[in-house]
Amino acid sequence: MSTTQSAMITARKELFLLAARALAGPPAGADPGDRLASLTAALVTDEIWVRAFLGWARRQAPLRRLALAATAEFLRARLTAGIGSAGDTRPLAEEVLIRADDPGDLLDHLLVRYGRSIPEPIKHAAGEAAERLYDEHALAVHDTPDAAMRFAEVIARTRPRPVGKIQNDVFRYAFQRLKTDSPIPESLVVLRSRAELLAVPAPRRVRMLDRPDSAELFAQAVMGWRQVEAWLGTEMTGKAWAAVLPSMSYRQRLACLRGFESAGLGADVADRVCAGLADPGAVARGGALPMEILAAYRTVPGSRWSRALEQALGHALAQVPVLEGRTLVLVDRCAAMAVQVAGLSRAEAAAAFAAALALRSPSVEVAEFGPVTGRVEMGGSVLESVERFQEPGGAHSVAWAVRDQVGEHDRVIVLTHPAAAAEAAGAMTVPGHQHVISDVNDGWFAAIPAIERARAAAWPFRPTSDVRAGRC
Repeated sequence: MSTTQSAMITARKELFLLAARALAGPPAGADPGDRLASLTAALVTDEIWVRAFLGWARRQAPLRRLALAATAEFLRARLTAGIGSAGDTRPLAEEVLIRADDPGDLLDHLLVRYGRSIPEPIKHAAGEAAERLYDEHALAVHDTPDAAMRFAEVIARTRPRPVGKIQNDVFRYAFQRLKTDSPIPESLVVLRSRAELLAVPAPRRVRMLDRPDSAELFAQAVMGWRQVEAWLGTEMTGKAWAAVLPSMSYRQRLACLRGFESAGLGADVADRVCAGLADPGAVARGGALPMEILAAYRTVPGSRWSRALEQALGHALAQVPVLEGRTLVLVDRCAAMAVQVAGLSRAEAAAAFAAALALRSPSVEVAEFGPVTGRVEMGGSVLESVERFQEPGGAHSVAWAVRDQVGEHDRVIVLTHPAAAAEAAGAMTVPGHQHVISDVNDGWFAAIPAIERARAAAWPFRPTSDVRAGRC
């Protein structure tokens, strides 16, 4: 193998590993820009593999920004090296720029890193994406003040050609709405519906929730629960929640259960919500995973939602990976694990993560170390398994626990807290896969198999000359 080939294989592994780790969320304050730039520069001649990688990455919701940044860096590196052209920029842009705010985010990445000079082929590709993606719905949902780049700026920089009268009105109004209180074109019915609702005097807005068509009014105006809450100017009521429920995703409903409960959501509506939460198909489509569901369960303890959430926890195990080989999950139960993070204590999150892995894979063994050290039997439900762990307390050596508990395992996963992560990593001297996780979250269910794939160069995609990414 030549030095060039070896360097390319190493760059592939490192780029994929960067993405794999990002599935669980970037480290605090981390900016992968420089690393992405160097890795994509090393792969400028490896277009087929990079296209496949970027298509895969863009389909993973946590990797959207990384995929856009890597695309921008790769296209720029190829053009700088004199390799890229408008012809081969377009296919990659079609695969990666698939949501209406993608063109602006890609351009913004280049502006922040390199200043105002964006290569023309990249601007042209972003403009074609705007032609494909900019419609009235996109303008209502994605062209917001907190966007990285407003539609008007994307249009000004890339000069897309609108197709038809309605898109022409979308493009024109994207500019007009930033400068003046311009009338909304008659063709833009969504924005006109929203404007009509905003024109209703504040004292009359609550009374509009009594209308039998209130849900349809909000849906026509593409107003989700946050927009409706702002429109009301007060806390959401049971009637308000009932009106926006049809537009809420599974995960949004999970996050808002406490709001439903405090607002006194009607029994009939609550029963429908419970049926949806407990539906295995809805759990799968919603992408809900055990710790997110458990956190929701803890926000409404002993409530009418509890049974549905217990069922949802069981269904969510289908989305937990099956780990091949003998695996040990070592769970820290020291006092530092009692800290609350994202709705659960570190201890409870670690216990739930370990339980989900063990319930999904019979070859997974679970041990705890802390006030008591030893194996923890897993079985029954996630909640039942979590209850078998000891309460966290005291200070204990993670290095000693690793040496004491690890045997002939193919994989060791240590779940601990940030201050103990370095000690745990230093103690991991056994062969096989090793993972030290100090920020336990649902993203690690996908990250662990992906990290192991990166080490083995076993990609979850097939590089071909005709890769097409899905939509998400």
